Amino acid sequence: MNSSAPEFEQFNRSIYLHGEAGRLMRPNYFTAKVRQFHELERRFYADLLRAARYDLVIEVGCSCYRLIGVKSDASDYLGIDINPARTRRLKSGKGAVIRCEADKFFKRTRLISKIRSRYDGKVLCILPFNFLGTMDAPMEFLTRVCQAPFDLALSLFATNEAATLARCEYYDLCGIGIESVERTDDYVRLNCSNGFRAFAFEPLFLQNRIAACGFRLSGAQYSHVCNFLHFRKSNTG
Repeated sequence: MNSSAPEFEQFNRSIYLHGEAGRLMRPNYFTAKVRQFHELERRFYADLLRAARYDLVIEVGCSCYRLIGVKSDASDYLGIDINPARTRRLKSGKGAVIRCEADKFFKRTRLISKIRSRYDGKVLCILPFNFLGTMDAPMEFLTRVCQAPFDLALSLFATNEAATLARCEYYDLCGIGIESVERTDDYVRLNCSNGFRAFAFEPLFLQNRIAACGFRLSGAQYSHVCNFLHFRKSNTG
């Protein structure tokens, strides 16, 4: 079956706003495969940020600011989350957090322009830990993200059977039942008993989508559990 990702009503947003999905980021619910994902993710971004200079790292869906530790001391950090911890300015690591829905953040064009100007375009936007796959309208959201003048990196669950099973085990541990699994050429979607919908996207599908928005793939890492992609905005050099 060949299909692009469909768009939905805001089921996931409602679940996040009520805090139910917060269980997905509690360490006591992390399975071995999820911990493996996090470890590979940290290594990928640590290597990326050693090789490429970014003066600001934006982590969208930052939760407990997991990735602040991978940036250099010379660069700043901005976390965006719908339900972050109460701290607005982090005591260490040159970081700050904005309580804001991700979609609304990228609609704040004046703020985006100020960020670009302040950091001279040397900004990396990270969508961590399969964040894209938890959005209600993931392709619409991705298009909006790609309109921002930032380089982009994504962390994604893989779409193979082993990774899908790992996702199901993780959600089950969190107390979120899986009613059905929908598989297409472009994605695997978990339809959950509480209305939550979670995608895992094929990397090539996303690569083509993002390239059409003026990006080029700069680096990638693939494993049986997760995949990581790094894109540069074509006009940023």
